[in-house]
Amino acid sequence: MIATRRQGGHVITRSSGPEQSPENEYQRELAAFARDLKDLKLVNGIGYRDFEKISQKHSLSVPLSASGVSEVMSGKRWPSRDFLLALVRVILIQQDGCLVELGDSRLQQWDHRWKRLVQLRDRAKQSTPLEVQHGSPPDKPAPVQIDFVPPPGDATLQELDSAKSDLREILFNLEEHATHVRNEFRQVLGEQSRVAAELSRLAELLEKERNHNEQLERQIEELEQLRGELGRQLEDLRDQLAEIDSDKAVLFEDESELNDRRAMLNFDWARYEEDRRARAEAEAARLRGELADVKHKLEAADRLIRDGQSY
Repeated sequence: MIATRRQGGHVITRSSGPEQSPENEYQRELAAFARDLKDLKLVNGIGYRDFEKISQKHSLSVPLSASGVSEVMSGKRWPSRDFLLALVRVILIQQDGCLVELGDSRLQQWDHRWKRLVQLRDRAKQSTPLEVQHGSPPDKPAPVQIDFVPPPGDATLQELDSAKSDLREILFNLEEHATHVRNEFRQVLGEQSRVAAELSRLAELLEKERNHNEQLERQIEELEQLRGELGRQLEDLRDQLAEIDSDKAVLFEDESELNDRRAMLNFDWARYEEDRRARAEAEAARLRGELADVKHKLEAADRLIRDGQSY
């Protein structure tokens, strides 16, 4: 099996060997590390914007922006040791409800896992033979998880507002992801143009020399393969942008529906209050009528009593 990874400005393809190779061990540890980090965030119910607020509140030395945390959680960026410890520290502060010191044993465990991953990564690089080295196509960005579930039909205003807040956070993350994909799209497009120009130059040089230079032929063959790979990456990025636009349209429709439902709830509440006021006014009018009738009867009774007394 062949595994491809980035190193510096190049793409390095290495043969991974048997299942127990250092590369496979590194990939397993990396997957477990990422899964456990996401689970820790999920269990404590902390949002991306909360990281920056909590880190500023407790004056942590490493700034944690919402976009930076999102890139680490989605696997787009490998965190530095300080960034990881600050990230985990904020989650533990949220969990404990108080400041967590750097000497906390839970932080030390994550520090140990980070150092072990670095060792495994270096060992994997050293143990696998280099096969191909050319170009710098970017890694495929991780997709944004869209797990918005519209509230039930009988949801309250508070539930609708909460759902709207969740939806806006998803849209924020989706827009950041779209920006990231567009930047990579421009990068790959520029790289493809550079490769096409270099391919054309070498083809012209080969045509002029007519000496079947083996080195030039190998370079042309490798550039042809790289151009094809870049073309496939462009198609993938185009599909991602189309999918993002589609997801945004659906989410905007959900937001519009939430606004309509909130407006309908407000309208129903106002109509209920108007009906109740009308019934109250009608009841008051009826009671006033009865009061006037009783008053007339009392006055008639008083007259009869006075007339009886005069006789």
